[in-house]
Amino acid sequence: MKEKNVLRALKMVSAALCVLFMVSVADAAGPIFMKIKSAYDSFKDISGKFSQLSRIKDLNKEMSYEGIFRIKPPSKMSWRYEGEDEQEVYINDDELTIYKKKHNQAMRSKLDEAAIAQTPLALLRGLKDIEKDYDIAEKKDVMRLTPKDPSFKVKYFDVYPSKDAPFPIKKIVLYDKNDNTVELTLQGVKVNTGLADETFQFTPPEGVTIVDN
Repeated sequence: MKEKNVLRALKMVSAALCVLFMVSVADAAGPIFMKIKSAYDSFKDISGKFSQLSRIKDLNKEMSYEGIFRIKPPSKMSWRYEGEDEQEVYINDDELTIYKKKHNQAMRSKLDEAAIAQTPLALLRGLKDIEKDYDIAEKKDVMRLTPKDPSFKVKYFDVYPSKDAPFPIKKIVLYDKNDNTVELTLQGVKVNTGLADETFQFTPPEGVTIVDN
C-alpha cells in the first residue's frame, strides 16, 4: 500500500468508525436514528472486522482493504489492515501512530481531529454534536448525514442499519465532493468485551524505528 493511499484510506476509514458512538445526541427524528441511539446507550467498547471498498473517480480505480478494528470512546481507537501490506493504526487520546510492518517503521504525530472527522471510521468513534454538525434525514432503510459546514470535503454519509444483529449498524458509505466513494461494511461486531486502555497504546516490536512528525 503506497503512503498516499494509506493516508487517503486513514482519512476515509476514520469517518465510518465514528457513527458507532453517537450516544450523546438527543431528539433526532426517525426510527433508524432512535434505534441506533438506544443501542449506543449501553456501549462501552466495540470491536470487529471490516471490509472497505474505495472508488477513486479521477484515477478510475478501486481499492479494497480488510481488517479488524477496536474502539473505546471517546478518544481511543485502533485498526489493522490485513494482507500483503499489513499496517496498524492507533489513536490514543490526541496521538496518532501508523505502523508500517513492511518498512519496519512507525510514524507518530498529533491527531488531526478535523481530518479524522471527515472519514467513515470517525463516525464510529463518537460525534458528540451530530445534530449541530449534520442534517439528518431518513428514507426507507437508510439514514443520511449531510455536513452543515461547507468546508467539509464530504458530501454526505449514508448509514445502513442492521436488522437482527446485536449491533445496530451494518454499513456506512461516504460520498465526497469529487464523486469518490468509500464503502465500509462491518462484520462480527462485538460490544462491551472489556477492552483495556493498553490495547490502544502502540508497543513497537524490537528493531522498529519510530519517526515523530
